[in-house]
Amino acid sequence: AKSLEEERDEFISVVSHELRTPITIAEGTISNVQVMMDRPEIPEDILRKGIDTAHDQVIFLAKMVNDLSTLSRAERGVADAPEVIEVRSLVDDLFNEYAPQAAAKKLHFNLDLAPRLGQVTASSLYLRELLQNFITNSIKYTKEGDVTLKITREKSKITFEVKDTGIGISKSDQAKIFNKFYRSEDYRTRETGGTGLGLYVAVKLSKKLGADIKLRSRLNHGSSFSFSLPATDKAAHKV
Repeated sequence: AKSLEEERDEFISVVSHELRTPITIAEGTISNVQVMMDRPEIPEDILRKGIDTAHDQVIFLAKMVNDLSTLSRAERGVADAPEVIEVRSLVDDLFNEYAPQAAAKKLHFNLDLAPRLGQVTASSLYLRELLQNFITNSIKYTKEGDVTLKITREKSKITFEVKDTGIGISKSDQAKIFNKFYRSEDYRTRETGGTGLGLYVAVKLSKKLGADIKLRSRLNHGSSFSFSLPATDKAAHKV
């Protein structure tokens, strides 16, 4: 119990530190803009740049709060009741949601689906959020090429995979990227402004689903994140 309490205190301390920086930047920038607005000689583009900086920090905070909320739900077992999920329907929803984001970066968002995928029984919230996590990461770290959501089926096992042609992950980083608040020193990762919580949350969600995440990546050649769930539909006995 003491160990859990110490870990919780450490986590709160780190979260507080991580939140303090963007809050300070946003508050300071907005204060500066308020002062400059009273000075007509200040060019409009400088004011706009200040507002953009503050907005970026607010977006960062929103992402972190969302990650923390997801982590909290998983830790407390909220919405973890299993339900029958039609895999094709889930995949179509995710494609329709994220295809515009990929297109905005001039990326191809592909679906590679096996026939007659059938169903799985799991927490719909956790499964959706885990796949969303991988998809958003792939779009974020891919500058050109494509992101593919691939679903395969082997007898009674359905494998979900998100792969991309992005910047990839070095071997040294692959052992650490699932740690909370870990961010690679690669400048291409740093410039995206991630929270360092996404893959830590992904591990928590995968454990709740009873799945293990498999990572394959090569620096400058893209990454692949995948996991498998048992097919629990009636069709499993007919395929």
